[in-house]
Amino acid sequence: MPITASFDHQNMRVMATARGRVTLDEIRSHLEEERQEPALAYTELLDARDAVPDFPPADSRVLVAWLRWLGERTHLGPTAVLVNSDLAFGIVRMVEMLVEDVALVKPFRDKLDAELWLDQVAGNRK
Repeated sequence: MPITASFDHQNMRVMATARGRVTLDEIRSHLEEERQEPALAYTELLDARDAVPDFPPADSRVLVAWLRWLGERTHLGPTAVLVNSDLAFGIVRMVEMLVEDVALVKPFRDKLDAELWLDQVAGNRK
């Protein structure tokens, strides 16, 4: 699976890495793994700098629908997505805008900025 995750239950953080071509089904599988863990409410740092979205940007609506469905049933923790392409940044930014009422998802190009943002929003939830 191109998305691997580790779960830090003590600090309520998911560290995930996406590599290669990532499909919508692989994203759905990752979300299901988090749901089963259970870790959907944790903060997540998803390093997708070595990943390429393997779906057209218009199909991001499917991802948005999944996130909305999950967000209506459980609390979703904030997710920082590290990217290094304009396409990936744009897709994550579009998702950010479309789910902002049920989930915090934000693209970053710098890991430190992503970690600082996660720490900030996690602190605001306490």
